[in-house]
Formats: sequence, C-alpha cells, structure tokens
Amino acid sequence: MIALQARSRASRVGRWALCAALVSATGLAWADLPIEELKGGTRLPPANAHRLYVVDVAFNHMVDSRIHVYDGDTGKFLGLVPTSLNGHMTVSANGQDIYVMTSYYERLNRGKRTDVIEAWDAETLTPKYEVPIPNKRAQALNYRNYLRQTTDGELLLAQNATPATSVTVVDLKTRQFTDEITATAGCWSVIPLPSRPRSFTTLCGDGALLTIDLDAAGKPAAQQRSKPMFDVEKDPVFTHTENLGDTFYFVSFNGNVYTADFSGKDVQFGAPWSLLDATGKDRGWRPGGYNLLAVNRALKRLYVGMHPNGAEGTHKNAAAEIWVYDLESRKRIARVPGKGAVSMSVSQDDQPRLFTIDGSNVSVFDAVPTAPVFKTTIQAAGETAVQVEPQPVRSTP
Repeated sequence: MIALQARSRASRVGRWALCAALVSATGLAWADLPIEELKGGTRLPPANAHRLYVVDVAFNHMVDSRIHVYDGDTGKFLGLVPTSLNGHMTVSANGQDIYVMTSYYERLNRGKRTDVIEAWDAETLTPKYEVPIPNKRAQALNYRNYLRQTTDGELLLAQNATPATSVTVVDLKTRQFTDEITATAGCWSVIPLPSRPRSFTTLCGDGALLTIDLDAAGKPAAQQRSKPMFDVEKDPVFTHTENLGDTFYFVSFNGNVYTADFSGKDVQFGAPWSLLDATGKDRGWRPGGYNLLAVNRALKRLYVGMHPNGAEGTHKNAAAEIWVYDLESRKRIARVPGKGAVSMSVSQDDQPRLFTIDGSNVSVFDAVPTAPVFKTTIQAAGETAVQVEPQPVRSTP
C-alpha cells in the first residue's frame, strides 16, 4: 500500500512537472491568461434561419442558466452561452450578436449584485463586451418581450421590475446605459414598433397601450397612451404578442384575438375575433403557455397553443394541440398535435419551420403545408426551458 501511494504521488508530481515544462517552453505563465481574454478555438457553421437558441432557465440551479445553440435541421448541438442568474436573451437583427441581460452576485447566490447587458459573438460564442445597468432588470421567466432591440438597431430595451416597472435603455454604439424610463410604471413588456425606428409600446394594467418615442440620445421624446384595448377583469390578455407588419396580435385567456395597428400616428384597434368555432364545438378549449404564439409573415399565418377543459388558472397549461389561422380570413385552417408545447416560434425564411418546446424537448415542424408536418424532436434540448428562438433572417448591419 505504501508503495502504491508513493507511486501515485510520484505520478502526480510528474504530471505537474510536465505541465510546468510545457509552460516554460512556450514562455507563458498561467497568470498571463486571464479567462476574460480566452478566445474560442472554433467557429460555428454559417448560420441559417433554422439555427436555434434554447433559453434554459435551469430551475434547479438558476444561477447557472444558459442558452443552448442547435442546428434546427439536423438537431446537432452547436454550443452554449452561459447566462448566470436567470439570463434573458435576444439575437441582434443582423444575426451577429447575442445580447444577454443577467445578474451576478459576488457570492454566487448572495452578496453584492451587479446587473449587466452582455454582447456575445454569435459565430464564436465568445463575449465581446458588457454594459453595467441599474440593478432593476426583471428576474422573471423568459418571455420574448423582456429584452428587445429597437427597429433602427441602435438601442437595447430591457424590462425592469423592482417590483415597480420601468425600462432600461442601452446605446449599442456607445456601449453605455443611457436612461431609465419610469413613465412605463404599471405597464409590462417591451414591444418595438416596425415603422418607428426608436419607439416601443407596452401593455398597461388598465388594458391600454403606452407608446414611447426615444430621441437620438435614447431618452424619451414623446409618449401616447391609448384607450383600453381590452377589459382586464372580463377578458385579460397574455403579454406575449406577435406581429404582421405594423399589426400586433394579442390573445386573451378566453380565446379572443385583439389587434393593434401602429401604422398611423395613433394606434388603431380592430374588432376582437374568437379563436373558437362559432357553433360551440370548441367549447372548453383555451390558449395556454408562455411564448404561446407565432406568426409567419410571408404565409400570414398565426399559430397558437391550445388546451381543452380550460378554466380559471389554466392559462399556463401546455398545448394539447396547435391551431393554425389564416390572418386574412381570420379562419382556422388546421389543428395538429401540440406535443406539450409551452412556447413556440417560427422561422421567417422560404422554408419555414415551426419550433415548439415542452420545457425540455424541441419539436420541429415543416410550416410550409397548411397543417404543419412534424419532422423530428431534439431530445433534452434544455432542462427547464420556456423560450426557443430561431436565427433572424440576416439583413445588412
């Protein structure tokens, strides 16, 4: 036994000596390589519209949330981005950067808190820079409209909750925090407007929409508050919304669709319409989930996660079916198995795919046919994930 222990110690000493010799031979020392300067040794394959970002909140160890990156066509795992405590993400409009808002505590789960916006290279999955922001950002489950880029691509907007609500503005050119917009108190989510380069709207507690216009410095220049779009007591809506051009679609807990058109100076609301069949055959079916909607803009189709036996409190239920609607006729055109989806998204390329996630597994559907055709499942794509995002179709930076 003594001889074995001696040989073991000698082996360890030998290994450390070899490492030291290699370091000496290269002229480097470990102290010369701080982790912040390490660079990725590989580059991901060129991104197409089916690259997927699975945002994993990691319920059982939330200080270690992450973004898993997959090839949505082959299901191949490509890499991950660590996002610390309950990180939120959005991919830049040009597809080159992954923006993350997150929090760090100096003792991992306690101590001094630091909130930051991080920019990661989407090709190498390495950090590029970070911007300190006020310690107010929303530490909440991952919804798409909690971290968004303005339409001109120059500002990043982050939802705050202390629990008082406000919005943090970061200038992506100067890489600086510019302002905290407190006029959004009592309102929730950040919804950039396609035809207004530096404007966003947010959903308020009385059913109204508050629109904020930002100036060249990223500070509020004007605001408009609409009349209530819906009755918050009788027919509350999900905060998740998707758009077709300047028209945004909101779905209520009871299955009604509300539209808000921002093409003019003032928002215009259309007449609400129901997801349910007028004959009563769909009685008991309701929408449910987190990011429960998707819109394909070329096909002009709306996808919604639906569950039967709906009642008060079932609005987070997973999808038993996915219902598909033609947005021009407002008619349901297909029903397909929902595979337990709690969130979904759809790519915007000429061969669109519908991606759903059940908290762990990603289901991939061909979205070209009227009724999406199931293709494959990416097993264990996340531990506890409620957001799946496809790569934006690339545009000129």
